[in-house]
Amino acid sequence: MNHLPDTAAVINAASNYTPLLAGIDSTWVLVTSFSALLTILGFAFISSGAVRYKSVQSAIITVLLGAVITILFFWLLGYGFAFGDDKGNKFIGINRFAGTGYLANATRDDYTNLIFQSIGAIIVSSLFGLGTLERSRFFSVSVCLAVISGFLYPTLLHWIQPNGWLNKFGFIDFAGSSYIHLFGGVTALVVSIFLKERRDQSGNVHPGIFPHHSPINIGYGSIILTIATLIFINGSNKQGKSNKYEQGLIAVNTLVATTFSALTSFIVQYLKTHKTSLIALARGSVAGIVAISAIANDVRIWESALTGILAGLIYIILILIIKRSHVDDPAYTIATHLGPGLLGTLLVGVLTISKGFVTGNGFKQFGLQLVGALAVIGWGLLIALFVIPLKGTGVFKINPLQESQGIDTSYAGGEAIQFIDEQPEPALLSSTPKKGIFQ
Repeated sequence: MNHLPDTAAVINAASNYTPLLAGIDSTWVLVTSFSALLTILGFAFISSGAVRYKSVQSAIITVLLGAVITILFFWLLGYGFAFGDDKGNKFIGINRFAGTGYLANATRDDYTNLIFQSIGAIIVSSLFGLGTLERSRFFSVSVCLAVISGFLYPTLLHWIQPNGWLNKFGFIDFAGSSYIHLFGGVTALVVSIFLKERRDQSGNVHPGIFPHHSPINIGYGSIILTIATLIFINGSNKQGKSNKYEQGLIAVNTLVATTFSALTSFIVQYLKTHKTSLIALARGSVAGIVAISAIANDVRIWESALTGILAGLIYIILILIIKRSHVDDPAYTIATHLGPGLLGTLLVGVLTISKGFVTGNGFKQFGLQLVGALAVIGWGLLIALFVIPLKGTGVFKINPLQESQGIDTSYAGGEAIQFIDEQPEPALLSSTPKKGIFQ
């Protein structure tokens, strides 16, 4: 079922292709980078649809403010930690901070690379932000995002770059299933656990997941995010026009995976509820593209279809688990990114033509991928070291009265959506909210 004659030989040749010896197609990378910035719009739609109507404005602020903070700190510190010279430590770069020492030539273009790599950082920060919706203060979220984009994510990125210890160890991830989606999903899970569940209008902790305010917005956002991520994955082939075989292969595999994942989640959800679900179709498509990110350049088309089916199933399974747990994940970040991200990371050692055991390459790579995934998860858990103090000192989570009123009213100057017959909610607690960013 090979999609081209002698596929294994061609892809093995592509796998041995050394980027450092080839010219970087800066135009291709820049075009894909600019287009992939649409991830910000996608996450803004998703966040606005996942919350209650009284928190729409604050949800979009969380995404946009997160993108601004991410770009600032990734340029200021993150890029140096990720792509600076590590002087042999294999752990973290120690130069190229704030734009110093940048070069642009045939084998290294720091300016173009900064733009492209910022997209991955924005995705990670957005995933963390989605885990904080309707329960957190912008100040505390901003502090955590500065840490993530300025240190945690760039350090992990350095590990997987050509000189990092995970790369030397043999770990492989083509376009971010692990270091973007798995890592970002873990940070979202951690902050969701510590912030606990949202409160209903009576001030009580809600026992499950609130209905989404706007499935349409989630659908729009997921479509945009799928397209933008597809472009980002193709941009990971930095040779562009000089490596057209891989360029086309990545695009086809990505489209096939997201298609099969969307269909799988949609059909399984229908069989379970006997109702069609826009969210299952839309978020399922994102799950597929997350899973294929790690292997898009090194699998056959039928393998990308299988990846999509598995991603769609994992999405549905995790949704069921989340709804029965005390984890309040408004945008289904864990089911859409963490689970499929882990799947894609492990499938490198299962399905890929050059390394998978299905294709006769033994189980060694699967073991390497498992160790790498555990390292990524462990590193993502470190965000708890910053969330716990902020929450413990009372500066992370908004107080119960503000939560029942909604962050839009408490912090953002009013609700984004107004109803003609809307009546203000009565005060649920005798105390009134204190003013100030630390109250």
